[in-house]
Amino acid sequence: MRKRIVACKPVIYLAAALFLALLMLPLAACQTGSQGYGSNQEAIAFNETGIDLYNKGAFEKALLNFDRALEKDPSNPAVHFNKGQALDAMKNYELAIDSYGRAIELDPNFSDAWNYRGISYLNLKEYEKALESVDKAISINGNNAVYWESKGQIYHAQNNYQEAVPCYARAASLDSANVDFWDRLTYAQMKSKLYEDVLKSTDKSISLESTSAFPWGYKAKALHELKRYDEAIIAFDRALALDSDNPALWYSKGLTLETLQRATEAKKCYDKARSLGYQF
Repeated sequence: MRKRIVACKPVIYLAAALFLALLMLPLAACQTGSQGYGSNQEAIAFNETGIDLYNKGAFEKALLNFDRALEKDPSNPAVHFNKGQALDAMKNYELAIDSYGRAIELDPNFSDAWNYRGISYLNLKEYEKALESVDKAISINGNNAVYWESKGQIYHAQNNYQEAVPCYARAASLDSANVDFWDRLTYAQMKSKLYEDVLKSTDKSISLESTSAFPWGYKAKALHELKRYDEAIIAFDRALALDSDNPALWYSKGLTLETLQRATEAKKCYDKARSLGYQF
């Protein structure tokens, strides 16, 4: 068994138009457990120190310790993997790919190494190689929600939202309590104009995290597109109650009010959006 560093869930930030989804790729965090690294005690100590430094954000120092561990035990795939994660955090994606590749050579079934090598390729916009690596991870362990999310990200980065939808949906089905998966699915569904599906996904997100403006804003937008304008206004108000300084929400509410021919109220929303820096 191995101690591995695994990725945190990425987030989607809100911005102009209604929201602009920025694809944020995983920043990893250490996973603790009872996994071993062989019998070399010096290698174990250096690796454990590297993980501790990594978790504290001291990536360069972590990398030095992983290298020292590998000097003592160069055939340990988990340490090569941890080195790859540190290099990823430092945005040294080419070197990270090399480290993941070494881990895979030593253990061809190391599914995390396949997955995060794919993420490194994605950071380099080498989409075909990214997809190939992540698909390999899925072939080894198709019940890992993170791998399906990774595959969704590859399509997402290429604005291929119709392909991203089933990947994010699979991730959400495997880990239905993870609000990030539902939020990513929501965005891909919105871009694919699957408005009824957006309502289902946002309702799930709201049930998991009632204090987030994100799903309320997307629910409002979907309701607008479905011409359910009065319901959209209610949803926009819920979103704004949670994020009153979001100019895109004010602007979008204004559009819905204007559609309802409530011009005075719409103007107030537009003015508020402008005061918060929204340009239109």
